[in-house]
Amino acid sequence: MITFASIRTFATAIKKAVKKPKQLNQKARIIQNLNYENKALFGAVNKKETDELPRSNRQSANVFGKDSEMYWLVQRDKSIRKNDRSSSNDQQMIISKSSPEIPFNTQELRSVLTFPLVPSSNGTLERSWTRHDQYETDRYKSPSVNKILTATMSESSRQILLKWKASKIAELGEEGFTEFQKATLARGSNFHSCLESWLNQEDVDRDKLERARDLWASINGSLERIGRPARVIERKIYHPFLHYNGVVDCVSSLDNKLHIIEWKTSENQKASLSSTYDAPIQLCAYLGALKSDPEFSEMDIAGGAVFVAYTSGNPAHVHLLSPEKLRKYWSIWLRRLQEYWIRYRDNTLPEPI
Repeated sequence: MITFASIRTFATAIKKAVKKPKQLNQKARIIQNLNYENKALFGAVNKKETDELPRSNRQSANVFGKDSEMYWLVQRDKSIRKNDRSSSNDQQMIISKSSPEIPFNTQELRSVLTFPLVPSSNGTLERSWTRHDQYETDRYKSPSVNKILTATMSESSRQILLKWKASKIAELGEEGFTEFQKATLARGSNFHSCLESWLNQEDVDRDKLERARDLWASINGSLERIGRPARVIERKIYHPFLHYNGVVDCVSSLDNKLHIIEWKTSENQKASLSSTYDAPIQLCAYLGALKSDPEFSEMDIAGGAVFVAYTSGNPAHVHLLSPEKLRKYWSIWLRRLQEYWIRYRDNTLPEPI
C-alpha cells in the first residue's frame, strides 16, 4: 500500500512538472517577442571573426535552426572589424558605419509590429513616421512583397524548395529547368491576361484563352460570383510608410461585397487556406499598401479571397478571409517585414534560391 501511494505521489509530481504544450508555446512567443525588440533596439550580437563558428554558435544553429531569432543573435556581421576595443562608444560607431542603411529609425523598427492595417482616421499615427515617396532611393531599395516573403521563409520551407529544385534539375537538366521556369511564368502571365480582359468586360483573346484552357475551365464556375467591371486590376502599389511594393491582382465585388482578390494556379489541390502557404500574407500586404494610398483608402473592402485554379481543369477552390483573418495575417506580415529589415541591416539575409 505504501509502495503504491509512493508511486502515485511520484507520478503526480511528474505530471505537475511537465508543462503543457500551450504553456510552452506561450512562453516561446514571449521570448520571441523580447528577442525581436532587443534585435530592433540594439542590432545583432557581434563575435570575434574566426574561420568557423565557435562551438556554442554551432550548437545554437543546430538547436534553433537558421531561421530563428536566437540563431541570428549568435551570428556576427562579417563586414564589421572590431579593431578598436578601447570603448563601447567606439565599437558602436564601427557597427553603425558598417551596417547598411535602412528606411526606419530605431523607434519605427520597433513599432513596425503595431502599424495598423487601416490608417488612423485623423492621421496622428502616420505623422510620427517618415514618409517615403519613391520606390527607390540612392541609399536603399524598396523590396517587393515576394522578395520579403522569400527571404523570411522558414528554414524547413526553404529546404523543401531547395530539394524540389534539385530534383527538377536532376530530372530536366539545367537548361530544361530554366525552360520549365519560363513556361510556368508564361502560363501564369497568360492566365492573368485572360482574367484582366474578362474583368474589364472585354472579349478574351481566343489564342490566349486556348493556351489557358484547363485553368479557365477550372475557374470559370467561380467567376460567376464576381461583379464586373472590377474596381482595381493588376495595379502596382507601394506602402509609403512601411516601404515595400507589389501588384494587386484584383479588387471587385464577390458575392455582392467588395473583396481584395489574389489569383493562384496549382497542379496540386489546395483545399484549405493554410495549404496556399504565404498567399494570405501576400494578400494582406497588398491590402495594407492599398489602404495607405489616398486614391483607394476610402474603399470599403469587406474581406479577402484567394482563388486557386488547377492545371488539371478541376473546379477551383475559393478561400475567403474575414476581417478577423485579415488582421491575423496582417500581423504575420508585419513580423516578416520587421525580420527582413533587421536581417538586411545586420547582413544576415539568406542567399537567394
